Order: sequence, then structure tokens, then C-alpha cells
Amino acid sequence: MVSHRVHPRKLLVEGETDKRVIPYLMEANGVDWDRGNEPVWIASYGSTEELLRSEVIEGEWGASGLEVLGIMVDANGNAPRRWQQFQTCCREQFPKLPCQIPEEGFALTHDSGRRLGMWIMPDNRFSGMLEDFLVRLIPSKSGNLYEFAKNCTAEAAKKGAPFKTPHKTKAEIHTWLAWQDAPGKQLHQALHHRVLSPTNSESKAFVSWFRQLFGV
Repeated sequence: MVSHRVHPRKLLVEGETDKRVIPYLMEANGVDWDRGNEPVWIASYGSTEELLRSEVIEGEWGASGLEVLGIMVDANGNAPRRWQQFQTCCREQFPKLPCQIPEEGFALTHDSGRRLGMWIMPDNRFSGMLEDFLVRLIPSKSGNLYEFAKNCTAEAAKKGAPFKTPHKTKAEIHTWLAWQDAPGKQLHQALHHRVLSPTNSESKAFVSWFRQLFGV
């Protein structure tokens, strides 16, 4: 369910996994994230198609007291399409957006002083999702184990495992997590307990975009 809590800094995401992951990622990178007094309020919309609608973006942008609005979605196989959807939603307030999202993420200050930003997971270019960003945070010492998890996932697909091809990376990272101590951590728990490495170089571009956009 979408929360309509009033907050000056708001990030819109697709799902509950994103909503849980971002605080632990940012906290590990030096952002004080006080539960109950969050520096950025994260609202989950359930899917890309639900989030990237003109009435949603216009409604959130027009909220009383808003200072910064960020939007984070998965590329889901088509990062340019996600950017086009975003452009359509923002055409009235931002008629001259760039033809493609900058590689370092989009952030712009409106004439009103409010700021708007967007990030397309995993890196504004590659056609993946949140999990494609998080696999880059697997420690190098576990690289061989992750390669084995990938091979096992591929073999499972041959034997009829019903996961969809776009979710292959999601299946791979959760296979790898099933072999950690303790087994089966969720993604946000893996960040919190440093099973994943939230401060490695692969996180820097997103962390920089987030901190600059929201001023945290």
C-alpha cells in the first residue's frame, strides 16, 4: 500500500524490497537513518507501471511541503523506455529533459526551487533491475561461489525451474544467499550484516546521486 505521509524529501520506488534495501545501503555509506525520523521517506507503488503514471508523479510533485522528489525504477529490459515514460509524466513541469538519462543519474532543480531526480536500476544503462545492482556488491572473495550459484541456477532452469528469464539474476543472488552463514538472508539483511559489501566501488555512483539529490 502506498503511504501518503507528508515529508519534504521523498523517494518513490516499485516494491517493498527496494523500500527495505535503500535505508541499509545509505546507512552503510554514512547517511544517518533514524527509524521514525527518516531523512528521506520511501514510498512503494508496487510496480513500474503503477509508479510511472502522470497522475502519480504530478500528485507527488504537487504535495504540500515537498522539497525533493526522487524516483527509482528497474530498467526491466528497457532503460530508454523507462526514461520515456518518466519524460511523459514530467512534460508539463520539465518540458526540456535530456533525450536520455545521464549515466550518473538525473537531478534537476525546478524554477520553484524543488528538486526532481531519477535513477534507473541498475546503472541507468544496463537493462536489469535492483538485483543486478546488488550482485555487484558481492565480495570478491565470494566470486567463485557466486559463479557456482549461477551455474546451479542455469542447471535448475534446464530441469524445469519455473522462474522467468528476466528474473535470472534474482534467482542467482538468492541461491548464493542460501549458502551464507546464516543461510537465506533477505537482501536488506545481507547489506545490514555485510554479507554484501555496501561500500564497494560499485555502489558509489548511486550513493552519490542519492546524497546530492536529497542533500543528505
